[in-house]
Amino acid sequence: MREAFRGLRGRFLLLVIAIYAAVGIASLLGFYRVAQSIIHTLGVGYATQYANQQRSRILAKVERELVLTQKLVSSPLLVDWAQDEHNPQLKAQAMQELESYRRIFADHSWFFVVTASHDYYTNNAQNEFGGHEFRFVEKEDDPTMRWYFETLKHVDTFELHPDYDAQLDVTKLFINAIARDAAGRKIAVAGTGLDLSGFIHSIVRTGDAGVENLLINDDGFVQGHSSAAVMQSIAHNHNDKTRLQVYALVDDPAQRDELRDALAGMKAGQTTDLRTELTVGGQKRIAAISYMPELHWAAIVLVDPSQVIRLQMFRPILILLAAALLLTILLVSWLLERLVLTRLARLTRLTHDIAAGQYDRTLEVDREDEIGQLTHSFNTMTRTVGDYMLNLEQKVADRTEALRSANERLAESNRQVMDSIRYARLIQSSILSKPEDLDALLPAHAMLWLPRDVVGGDFHCLYRRDDGGFLLAVADCTGHGVPGAFMTMASKALLDHAVSLHGMEHPAAVLGELHRGLRALLQNRYASDAESGLDLALVHVPADRSRLVFAGAKLPLWVVDGNGEVVVLKGDRQSVGYRRHGDDLAYSEQSIATRDGERYVLTTDGILDQHGGDRGFALGQARLKALLREQRARPLADLADAVAQMLASYRGSLPQRDDITFLAFAFALDRGAGAS
Repeated sequence: MREAFRGLRGRFLLLVIAIYAAVGIASLLGFYRVAQSIIHTLGVGYATQYANQQRSRILAKVERELVLTQKLVSSPLLVDWAQDEHNPQLKAQAMQELESYRRIFADHSWFFVVTASHDYYTNNAQNEFGGHEFRFVEKEDDPTMRWYFETLKHVDTFELHPDYDAQLDVTKLFINAIARDAAGRKIAVAGTGLDLSGFIHSIVRTGDAGVENLLINDDGFVQGHSSAAVMQSIAHNHNDKTRLQVYALVDDPAQRDELRDALAGMKAGQTTDLRTELTVGGQKRIAAISYMPELHWAAIVLVDPSQVIRLQMFRPILILLAAALLLTILLVSWLLERLVLTRLARLTRLTHDIAAGQYDRTLEVDREDEIGQLTHSFNTMTRTVGDYMLNLEQKVADRTEALRSANERLAESNRQVMDSIRYARLIQSSILSKPEDLDALLPAHAMLWLPRDVVGGDFHCLYRRDDGGFLLAVADCTGHGVPGAFMTMASKALLDHAVSLHGMEHPAAVLGELHRGLRALLQNRYASDAESGLDLALVHVPADRSRLVFAGAKLPLWVVDGNGEVVVLKGDRQSVGYRRHGDDLAYSEQSIATRDGERYVLTTDGILDQHGGDRGFALGQARLKALLREQRARPLADLADAVAQMLASYRGSLPQRDDITFLAFAFALDRGAGAS
């Protein structure tokens, strides 16, 4: 059995079975997801159509009564009577007009409450109160009359409200409208009603499985519901704190907020139709919302698509897909056996002959397809192998000579590159402080400049005045090697320009000018996604050596006093030239008096960031401070060697991490003699 499946045919049979199973499962899952998507899409369309239908039915049933009610409260005669209730002539005319409205209202009933007296007038379809329409006086302490006072308090034009009236012993959908005088004051509440039981049956209730209807007002309060029990609770509850809101039916708090925002947008006139998904009673439902701005109501239809459109409806399609897949795999298997496997078996037998040394054997190319090309390539390979076996020694010699020649060209290219880099170091050295200038202006100093590569991104320079004053600069540019060296050349040129504009006495102004120039250069000529700039420390020393004026961009000035205490004067936190800083960036200056015995140190962060020691940590400020205190009593000229030895010892076998520049200097001051 194992032997049967070691060959290509057996493995192919297993592969076909596995592919059929995998594709079948994937197709089933894909079909299920597509079917669910179709069901969801159809459910959305069904819910939308249902909601629009409900809106049309509601508007058709209520809008006529609402228009008539608004016309009633705007009647000049009724407005005049509400302001002069006890005028017999006006009252008689008002009753006649109200009687005409009773005849055309669908419910053949009306009510009219005068605000000044709270007198309640009404008549019904049986004309039961004809001739004695006054029924009672609304009292605020009577719970059954609370609707009237709540309407006066909260309603500006009209409202639709299901209400149980104990005085009339009826449950209706009341249309409560406000009548106003010429000054806009509320003078009456009037309206009519609709039979709420019939309203629910024709508008809200549905016999369709998986469909639930709701009616809500602008505040989210449920005005109608498919459940008769919920509807009864709504009719008897007038307390806004306990009345049922649609948000209470939604399980997910995030969906509640989304629904609240959507209804607010509808109220603001952004849209009248919306579709979303809500979780109600632990089940996901498609919700279609249709807003009725005329009534300030919204019809919400909740649809469970799995009950409206069942998955079993797609079973014939699934059976057809499975049969088509099986037929396709059988057809592919037959074609593969005929066009591939049989021909590969011939090629396999030929490989055994070639392995036995029969290089004169070839196969006929019977078709110009991939296997035919493979057969042709195999025949060519057989002849080539035969040639190689006969001429192998000569070919090895030829390849060796070609490799040697390539190595020589590579070595020559490397030599030319290194010559160029060494010449670049010579060019870069030309911008650095001259040793003779340092010796002349700073007899006591120590200088250490160690690029990580042949060239680097650190540089130091010195600007001198005729009177003996000078400006000292130590800089750390972005990058190492050749890119860093290019940055030093550009930065040095811009620094020369900034010093010529602002002079040596104002190092902070020089920093600002350099920042603007370098930022403009990098943005306009060499714009890229990478940030570039430099950290820089400037120290101005006047001719009398009485003080130092220091300005730094991230680089500090270290001061070692006569007792070996080290004070670090920090530079500003902003580097120079970076695009994230604006052109109006300003730098600060610090002026300190010089003292006999003090040493001053400028250094880039290459020393502090050098990794080494037993645990591979950075060298840090503490070790450098300890060295400066330790070397305090020794000549300043020896300090550079001490720093170099400490770095070599600390990093051990680790490579140099960054370019390093270290400059220490001191003054032998004679306050009485003047400048030294």
